[in-house]
Amino acid sequence: MTRNTNEIIKKENIYNYICLFIFVLICYSSVFIRSYGLSDDYSVIYFHYISPEWNVQWESMSGRPVYGGLRQIMTWAVGKVSAFSYFRFVSVFFIALYSVFLYFYMDKKRIFKSNIMRFSVACCLIFLPSLQIYAAWAITYPFVLSIVLAFFAFLFANENDDKKNIIISCIILAISFLIYQPAGMMFVFFIFLKTFFENGNVLKKIIKNGIILFLAMLTNFIFIKIYTHLYGSTGRETLNLHLFQKILWFFNRPFMQSVANYNIQPSVFYNVVCACLILCGVWYTPKKWNFFLKILMVIAFCLASYAPNILVVETSSPYRTLVGVESILAVLFLNGIFNIFSRFISLHKYFCLFFVSGIAFSAIWNINYYIIDVQQHQLSDLAAAFKSVPRGRTIDFDIRGINGNIYSHFSQYEYGAISLGNAWTPKGMAMDIIKNNGLNDIKMTDGILVSDPGNKNIYYIKMSEIKNMTY
Repeated sequence: MTRNTNEIIKKENIYNYICLFIFVLICYSSVFIRSYGLSDDYSVIYFHYISPEWNVQWESMSGRPVYGGLRQIMTWAVGKVSAFSYFRFVSVFFIALYSVFLYFYMDKKRIFKSNIMRFSVACCLIFLPSLQIYAAWAITYPFVLSIVLAFFAFLFANENDDKKNIIISCIILAISFLIYQPAGMMFVFFIFLKTFFENGNVLKKIIKNGIILFLAMLTNFIFIKIYTHLYGSTGRETLNLHLFQKILWFFNRPFMQSVANYNIQPSVFYNVVCACLILCGVWYTPKKWNFFLKILMVIAFCLASYAPNILVVETSSPYRTLVGVESILAVLFLNGIFNIFSRFISLHKYFCLFFVSGIAFSAIWNINYYIIDVQQHQLSDLAAAFKSVPRGRTIDFDIRGINGNIYSHFSQYEYGAISLGNAWTPKGMAMDIIKNNGLNDIKMTDGILVSDPGNKNIYYIKMSEIKNMTY
């Protein structure tokens, strides 16, 4: 049962949308209040001073020219770490907007039993680890825009069977892919919501949406092949020839990471509990299908949402690529746990509020403790190390043997990342320190990559000793 789409939005619902938007801004506020950079962020500062046009070419080789253009804006604008806050604010703004769109859609389609459940699900889905990364990492600021575009492509595709809407949907989704393919694959998550939680003939809808998705993916693939043929390749787009092995890898790594939803620290016990709640969520979906058929369909949707990463040879599963799989499994996890507690009617609202607060707090903790604090300490230590650098000398960095535990006892992809240990990051960090602290008499070797230690004419800052250096 759905509302009339022409029905005027009730005043209390407007208050809900405003409250949700503000709640998201507040929870993610530390990413634009505190000043820091993370890993590849520093390449933006480096190229700001050295080669501002680099970003478009590199990202275009990966099939993301629109992202390259948006990243180029950062390169022109950002010459110091504090400026990253503006772009992280843009990302948080789009996350808040996405949460409102999602809540509006679920409310309109009467997905989930009560308004408090719809509000809670909309809140929880935007605090997944992948969205935390999109908020906390300046260089990923366009990725949420890709999700929003995928959402509008979904709306156009399912408004009616008008050919014009389908063409518009294909164009919008293709643009979403040209920003970031894994975020564009959120289109699959929206199809999943419609398939499992709405009434109507699902087979026809799946086929239509599947064709739109295929055309958008094909457009992106053709662009990559043409561009890399003309301008060279990064190797990241190479197709995988061992599909069965890659699927096994998918279930062993990305799928299991997504089962753990909000817990970024591996735990067998937590995964087992979450898996049980996900199965409950599958059971409680409105469709009266065979339970095992539902499970197979969930697996198929998860595979489809991760298809671009399965089709290429790369076997890394950072959280930023998991947004589609995470969203599918998280909505089932939430459906299971909220349906279980909906039996306790008198405590239902209080439980939802408590649960949302817990999820939001875990996101705030992850961002502040495993990202912001870790990155701020690394930059301050490097800035302090510059006090011992002889003036007039050319410097470089010895990144061998750095112990990540001195900054974070936990490291999982973007969380607890040691930016000082990357071959391409220290020079960007140094560029910020040199340009914004009047140290222009200190020179660095050419190129963003650090050189191999051994040249006696170069002063090397040893990252392994950065905590023990005397200033």
